[in-house]
Amino acid sequence: MKESSRRVPWILALGMFVIGTTSLSILGLGPALTRDLAVDPADAGWLVTAFAATFALAAPLAQFTLGRRFTPRRLILAGSSILAASLIWSALATSFDALLFTRVASALGGALIAPTSAALAISLVPVDRRGAVLATVFAGFTLATVAGVPIATWLTLLLGWRGALAGVGFAALLFVALAAIYMPRDTGRVSAAKTQASEGLNIIAPALLLLGTVGMLSAQFVIYALMGELLGQQFGVSESGLPIAVLLFGILGVAGNAVAGALSDQVGPSRLVWVSFAGLAAFLALLIFDLGPYCGAIILAGCAFMGTLFATPQQSRLVGLVFEEQHGFILALNSSASYLGIAFGSGMASALAINIGFWALPVGALGLLAATAALTVAFSAIKR
Repeated sequence: MKESSRRVPWILALGMFVIGTTSLSILGLGPALTRDLAVDPADAGWLVTAFAATFALAAPLAQFTLGRRFTPRRLILAGSSILAASLIWSALATSFDALLFTRVASALGGALIAPTSAALAISLVPVDRRGAVLATVFAGFTLATVAGVPIATWLTLLLGWRGALAGVGFAALLFVALAAIYMPRDTGRVSAAKTQASEGLNIIAPALLLLGTVGMLSAQFVIYALMGELLGQQFGVSESGLPIAVLLFGILGVAGNAVAGALSDQVGPSRLVWVSFAGLAAFLALLIFDLGPYCGAIILAGCAFMGTLFATPQQSRLVGLVFEEQHGFILALNSSASYLGIAFGSGMASALAINIGFWALPVGALGLLAATAALTVAFSAIKR
């Protein structure tokens, strides 16, 4: 890889960080912006839903309609420009409806960037380095999931919610500038190239893997969506100890992504997926018991580590099933599957907590994980 190309995955990681922070930051901004715009606090949930639903629909549609007509560079520059403009616009919004519209625009920009970034990154390296480069790119999103809300909340305290959104917007402008300078104009991809694994497989195998992504993210977000409440009410973590527990959760989540990048190409993506399943199941089973504040925080952080082991090898398996020119489309579908899983798991968490209790969250997550493991067994049988 050329020296200039070595920077590309890290620049793409910045883009993924901006997308992830844009998606999740509204959780920290909600109380301030609903007060300022004089709307019901419950309406802030629509800002999350609008982004997730738009992204899930737009990502595969954009790749199917635009991926074959435009180069990755053009798609990334277009998406990053839309994302930056919509974030700056959102900071100037004078009504809730206008803010909701900017969330849709932000999701459209992100939908152009995310799958294109992953496909571009793996096109720059040999097959045996796919796992490492995917982990680099998605380290940005992993970091956003564990740090995006705290960063947005901190900026809101300093600058207000408009200043916080503008801050994320300036990060997006930085990404636009770096992408314009460093994104390759010619990736050197050969349209007729095939991956060996794509021969002899039909649509059923990718579909099973995509359902596996939905299931795995659902299982994780049954726990993550109400993480603060679970730690406080189920395990007795104090208010002063909660930030430390969340920080530990974030550190191990980032560590899991790094380990996935290091091991996916060495031990094989399928083995690493099973390690993720087994490890997450073990930690979820421990969460059923009365662990106390210290052990509860450590076990929950273990869930973060095992959960983030999954994404990189899962994407490696997906791109190994299709033609090279279809990588962007299959990764777009995986992004959509991830957001669907997040939405389903979060909804299930609320239903379980309200109707049964917080102790039921790990039980529900284990059920979803078992169903996902069954889908993976079915995929393995088809592949053989």
